[in-house]
Amino acid sequence: MKRIVIFLLVFLSAGAVAQAGGFDQPNQSASAAGVANAFVATASDASALIYNPAGIAWQSGVSVMASGRLDYRDSSVVTPLFNAPNNGTEPFTGSIYASWAPVDSRLAAGFGFSPLYIANNDWGLAFPAGSGITKLTVDHSTFDAVYAVNSDLAVGLGGDWYITRATMTQGTQSFQGNSFTSFGGHASLMWKPMPAWSVGAMFRSGAQVNMSGQASDTLSFKLPDYVSAGIAHDFADVWRLETDVKWTRWSALKDMNIIRAGLISQPNTLNLRDTLTVMAGLSWTWRENTEFRVGYAYEQAANRSQNFSPLIADQDGHRISIGAGGDLFGFHMDVAYQYVYYSKKTATGAFAGVYRDRRQSLMMSVSNTFD
Repeated sequence: MKRIVIFLLVFLSAGAVAQAGGFDQPNQSASAAGVANAFVATASDASALIYNPAGIAWQSGVSVMASGRLDYRDSSVVTPLFNAPNNGTEPFTGSIYASWAPVDSRLAAGFGFSPLYIANNDWGLAFPAGSGITKLTVDHSTFDAVYAVNSDLAVGLGGDWYITRATMTQGTQSFQGNSFTSFGGHASLMWKPMPAWSVGAMFRSGAQVNMSGQASDTLSFKLPDYVSAGIAHDFADVWRLETDVKWTRWSALKDMNIIRAGLISQPNTLNLRDTLTVMAGLSWTWRENTEFRVGYAYEQAANRSQNFSPLIADQDGHRISIGAGGDLFGFHMDVAYQYVYYSKKTATGAFAGVYRDRRQSLMMSVSNTFD
């Protein structure tokens, strides 16, 4: 146990820098990332607390997982006058999850902490006065209670607590603030209608974020609701295929305007659309507790081409994943690698240009179960 604790402390304290562009952070564990996050109907480890908490109903004992993610993102914009990079930096991020499912009880409970949204953009070279520097992080804590109706069906309810930090600079205007009082909720379900089949679904409500900065500046915005659902099927006891779909209500996030003395001092109007992400993952069990994984996902961009805002710069993307997991040194380890190819986007409006983006992610998770 001492070796595990030391390893986790070293692993989660590491750091790195990468160019950044997006906001939503889909990768929350290496086991899920390896199948392109098609994990709602599987949810077979402690990271189920993010993907589908109802899955902890069948994880007997105490399950603990720590995950870390390193991203490299290369985004830029080409305008009629120049080619400018996005010089934002993104730190190494870590998550931790813990669940408890007593052997002789139908009840289970869990807790998780992870950064759910991150936007670190520096468009100072391209739009020094209009867009500038944006650093926005939304950390998320989840608290869950799950009830196993029978051996085939489990349902869960939970609460979400969001902690938000923001620094936004546009020309001579600057805002810095935080929020500790944003709350939401979620509901989840996992059903095994017949042998080798599993169905999962989850709804998570967004939360209203209200931030106060210096000089009585305020920033208010709405985090999106989302619904995810999936179906998984086992073949020959060694193959598992899962397909998922996720709908996100980005249209609720209408702007990120900074208000000072009742007037807009930093305008950040957003023109976002609701999005659909489709995922598919294939797992092969080589031997007991050892899996190899591949996955693909198509993720629709929230930003429209018309009146595009680089505050949350995203494009339609194709995500390809590989991963593996197995027991090592007395605990379970998972690793995953993703490459995301984003289609170029020709944007109009105040931040017109052709936006280009590529992303690579490396994830590692360490977990253990205590009976």
